[in-house]
Amino acid sequence: MADIDMIPRSYRDRVRLRHTLRRVGGALALVLLCAGAGHVALRWRAAALAQEASQLRAAASAAQSDQARVAGERAATLRAGQRAALLGALRRDGELAALALAIDGALPADTWLTALALRRDARVATPGVATPGVMPGAAPAGATAQQAFATGSAAGDLLLLESHVELRGQAASYDGVTAFLARLGRVPGLTAVQLQSSGANAVDGAIDFHATMALTRPGADR
Repeated sequence: MADIDMIPRSYRDRVRLRHTLRRVGGALALVLLCAGAGHVALRWRAAALAQEASQLRAAASAAQSDQARVAGERAATLRAGQRAALLGALRRDGELAALALAIDGALPADTWLTALALRRDARVATPGVATPGVMPGAAPAGATAQQAFATGSAAGDLLLLESHVELRGQAASYDGVTAFLARLGRVPGLTAVQLQSSGANAVDGAIDFHATMALTRPGADR
């Protein structure tokens, strides 16, 4: 009788089924718990990435604003410098005094002036219209030197200035005229020194001469 199984087979099947269902349910609950935790972690990571992206966009916007501000300050500084240079070019402070000293220092003992004329011309031109430099024959009485100064306008216009000097005088000899013009040609700020005419004066026996030159700032292209 001890070998006889008194437990019905159906009961054992039900017990086995319950155990199987418990294991499956536990495994399913574990899967759902892991899925939920993963979803929460994913949402947290997405929020963190969104926050980092927002911070990066804010930093990029601030950097662009700083660059625009620096560029604006540089442009304002450049325009201020251009205006200052333009004002100085128009005023030409001390130019006439310097010219008088240069001429007086270049005059030989046997040479003197009878007339001096200074003509200044100014016009506004767009970039590329005229190139600064010495332009022989640009004026009827000789050469001029054209200098360009930025006006600071949005179009990049240039102010073109020309200062033309005419000298008339007398000398005891042609050597005095030659020496005078040679000395003027070595003076900084005087360019295109040219003798236009010369000849003996029948009345007083001196040599009359007429010369022209261009007046620029010292250091300008010669």
